Amino acid sequence: MVGGRDYGASQFNRAADAYRQPGSSFKPYVYTTALLNGFKPTSIVVDGPVCIGNWCPQNYGHSYSGAVTLTQAITHSINVVAVKLSIAIGGKGGPKAGRAKIVEVARRFGIKAPLIDTPSLPIGADEVTVIEHSVAYATFPNKGKAVTPHAVLEVRTGAGDLVWRWDRDGKKPTQAIPASVAADMAGMMSHVVSEGTARRAALDGIPAAGKTGTTSAYRDAWFVGYTGNFVCAVWYGNDDYSPTNRMTGGSLPAQ
Repeated sequence: MVGGRDYGASQFNRAADAYRQPGSSFKPYVYTTALLNGFKPTSIVVDGPVCIGNWCPQNYGHSYSGAVTLTQAITHSINVVAVKLSIAIGGKGGPKAGRAKIVEVARRFGIKAPLIDTPSLPIGADEVTVIEHSVAYATFPNKGKAVTPHAVLEVRTGAGDLVWRWDRDGKKPTQAIPASVAADMAGMMSHVVSEGTARRAALDGIPAAGKTGTTSAYRDAWFVGYTGNFVCAVWYGNDDYSPTNRMTGGSLPAQ
């Protein structure tokens, strides 16, 4: 865990205590919720204009791609599709009901941030911490089982006798989503690394998956990714919320 650039200059732990907008790195929770509600990685959604009330989300390039699969949409981080999925998931209950389902899934993964309801929640407007975001992503390679973050592996007495051990006494993983859905998500998110916004995160000979995130005015840049053994979240930004120098999640964070 790295909480900042210089502990001497600032003891604030940005990994554990800073709440920042995740941007598109929040979308895997949206896609997971869609898969839990009848969608498949191959399901088609039309990338085109959509509005919720007077809010009309735009894609990063201010253009539309037409009919795309869910895999293509997450690979190229299409905002409109994530919002349309939140509407579809809500069914007769409307977009608000869809967003409530997304929040419920994020909670199962381990997200504890407030996640206040807003139309832009599906594209990462609600703040999270780096540590809870990375812990939540561990659910994907862990066959759908959510884990509890911990730093202590064991406790011994001064004489060396074992008092407590995480793998024996710690909280056990809980099944947050079906293993089949976790596998589908891992497959979809692998395309983000192999041919999408996170190509700079590719590792020679090691399968990897993940998602980038970039927020308005380039204030936050994220990459959260995983292999079969490790999960890592990288966030770049300024403490005073000033913009970065046009940094995106697919640049330094993924790299």
